[in-house]
Amino acid sequence: MLALLLALVAVQDTTIVIHPDSSGATLQAVELPRVVADEVIHFYNAPSTTRLVGRTRLPRGNEWRGDVAVRNGPALIGGRVQGTLVVINGDVLLEPGAEITGNLIVVGGTVDGTTESRIGGELRQYREPLLYRLRGEGDEIAYAPNLRRRRMWNPGARVSWGTADTRSSLTIATGGTFNRVEGLPIVFGPLFDWKLQDNLRIRLDALGVFRSAGDLSDKRSDLGYMLRTELRAGEIRPFGVGFRAYDVVAPIEDWGLRNAEVGWSAFVFARDYRDYYLNKGWAVRLFAHPERQLAMALEVRHDWQASVAARDPWTLFRNSDAWRPNPPIDGGHYTTVSASATIDTRNVVDDPTAGWLVRTTIERSSSKDVTPHTGVPAAVRGAIPTDGSYAFSRVFLDVRRYARVSPSGRVNLRLLAGGWLGGDPLPLQRRLSLGGPDPLTGYAFRRSACNRDIGDPAFAGSLVAACDRVIALQAEYRGHLKLNWSYTPFGGGGGGARDEGEEDPQRGSLLRLEGPDLVVFGDAGQAWLVGSGPGRLPSDRLPTLGSWLADLGLGVDWGGFGLYLAKAVTTGERLRFTVRLDHRF
Repeated sequence: MLALLLALVAVQDTTIVIHPDSSGATLQAVELPRVVADEVIHFYNAPSTTRLVGRTRLPRGNEWRGDVAVRNGPALIGGRVQGTLVVINGDVLLEPGAEITGNLIVVGGTVDGTTESRIGGELRQYREPLLYRLRGEGDEIAYAPNLRRRRMWNPGARVSWGTADTRSSLTIATGGTFNRVEGLPIVFGPLFDWKLQDNLRIRLDALGVFRSAGDLSDKRSDLGYMLRTELRAGEIRPFGVGFRAYDVVAPIEDWGLRNAEVGWSAFVFARDYRDYYLNKGWAVRLFAHPERQLAMALEVRHDWQASVAARDPWTLFRNSDAWRPNPPIDGGHYTTVSASATIDTRNVVDDPTAGWLVRTTIERSSSKDVTPHTGVPAAVRGAIPTDGSYAFSRVFLDVRRYARVSPSGRVNLRLLAGGWLGGDPLPLQRRLSLGGPDPLTGYAFRRSACNRDIGDPAFAGSLVAACDRVIALQAEYRGHLKLNWSYTPFGGGGGGARDEGEEDPQRGSLLRLEGPDLVVFGDAGQAWLVGSGPGRLPSDRLPTLGSWLADLGLGVDWGGFGLYLAKAVTTGERLRFTVRLDHRF
């Protein structure tokens, strides 16, 4: 029965979402209720509604007369709206003295500034975005389910009870990405959310983790846990403190392919694009959102980290093939202090057409009992002190820019950079590589990994990532292709009235194909070792552009599901075909 369950629910990214900057562990956000979607779409398409697109501002002393709808905001309101305001997939900021005589309805966003403004009607806000497509000449919208979300559906069950102030639930769901070390992890347990007073809440998540692939070693069981509690003040600009304890299998280099893509590749083709280690410990975290678009956190962790071997979980295809070995790490107890910041001005999270996303993390780690693996030669890594003084610093930066250049064209840019910052050499579990489906699509997996001189049998066939630093640039142009095709074998069907000539994309269509995005892209980057000597670079230098790896490619993307062809332009790599289950970035 367990094998059947695993085959049915396989490999999906976790249904339980536990983000460091979230308010707790929750099931994935559900889609916007259809009745709300229909109401908003009808309002937007009404002839009497004034329609605005993108970042919109109504300055103080100015007035809009009549109903207004803003699509892909945000909307900054300082004056007076004489009517109802609806904002679709964007936030609303009400400046002091702003006035809306009718209702304020926000979907796919939040409202800030209500205490110093006036709303004559009701205020409703839904964090779930509206799933829509443009209709006709782009003046109207129609409901269109997000194909990527349906494809990424995650199984699970939850029973909840309580009130708006106090909620409790019991849940069981997939708890992580299918991988060759633990198979499909299943999480189970209670979640609690209590309101202590206005704008002050406390959450407690106590989840067990069942590792379906069996024991990790002779000393480790097939059970882990994730315990977390958090005290949070504020709703729009929250701040607070949290504590968590955990016994989990942690990924190495989780900045490339997304979790679900890694899991599906492992389950279907027995090809796992990550390595893993056992991580057990505790963490205390302070966090704050001083501005709606800015999040900051400071965390102290104490971890015990150990190597784990690849198991033999069942896969859909190539089940008889051997898995790529999971490489060993430098085990021991690590104490880490990390600071992180995120700036997010994107107009839509899932499929942005404008804005910035900047994420950076700086961390300082130390260990008094590190056990460095003896199979790493000095040509790859200098000696790690074992006298209790081991310490190193690491930084990582991810910068993305999204911009619309025409009604159907977008340009997206990304810079990735990170690695060793100072101190002693990085341990194996914190090292880096480049190449593979993301971010260098035209190259083989870990084409640049700095592992050529590692000949120890413990690393044989593992393609271990051993570089100190990495840098990568990604650029793409997306142009939407107008293609709307549906197969309706029973000719219409479905009840309900609609205007003459109005198209309902859900009614009677057994199969529907929306127009894809045509994607033209290029990537470039390199990973390297820091230091003096052959094959290394001084810490204050970047690799010369002539040494960078680069590729060019072409693809089509249907709401996240993409087919791509890429060719390396700096080496003699073959043409590579890649299937993606999400946007490239």
